[in-house]
Amino acid sequence: MIVVNQITAALASGIAQRGSASFVVPGGSSPAFIFKALANGEYSTDVDWARVTITLVDDRQVRGNHNDSNRKLIRAQLLRGPVVAAKFLPLTIAGPVTKMDRPFDVMLLGIGLDGHFASLFPSMVGDAAMNVNTAPAIIQTEPEGDPLCPRISMNLPMILQSRLVFLLVKGAAKQEILRAAQTDQSLPVHHLITQTVKSIQIVTQ
Repeated sequence: MIVVNQITAALASGIAQRGSASFVVPGGSSPAFIFKALANGEYSTDVDWARVTITLVDDRQVRGNHNDSNRKLIRAQLLRGPVVAAKFLPLTIAGPVTKMDRPFDVMLLGIGLDGHFASLFPSMVGDAAMNVNTAPAIIQTEPEGDPLCPRISMNLPMILQSRLVFLLVKGAAKQEILRAAQTDQSLPVHHLITQTVKSIQIVTQ
C-alpha cells in the first residue's frame, strides 16, 4: 500500500534525523484502511513506534469512552499490534499537544460531504481558523457536524505545519466534492487544496 509505506518511511526518517517522530490523525471511516495496515505491520519500512507520538487533528468534545470520541476510535483501531508502543496524546486546548515540536512529520486529513476537513466546517469559511496568516492554534467550535456537538480542532495554519500532508478522499461522492472545491470557495477544503504554503497529497479510495 503506497500511502502506508510513505507514512512509515516519513516516520522512520524523522526518528533517524531527530530521534522521534509525530503522526497526526483524524477520526471517521476514511483512515480505517491505514490504521489496519499499520496495526497489522503491513508496511515495508521498520518503525520504532516507541519513538512516535500520535495525536488527533480534531475531536468531538465528549467523554473519552463515548462512541463518538475520536480518542476511543484511535485506541480501538490504531493503537494495536506494533503501534501500541507509540505515545498517544489526546487533543486539548492547552495540553501537551501545544508543546509538540513542529512541523509534524505526518498529517492525515479526511473530507466530509459538506467539504469540511478536521473540524473546520462551512460556517467557519472566512474565519481566522481558515486563514493561513493566522497564528497556529487549537480551537474550540460551536456544535457542528454529524453528530452535532462542540468540537476541538487544529486550525488550518497549525495543520499546514507538517512535513507531509495527506488528504484521504473516500468514495465517488467525496471525490465530486473535491472536484467542486477546486473553484467553490464556500467549501472549507477549497482553502486547504488551493493554499500555497504546503503541498497536499490526495489519496482517493
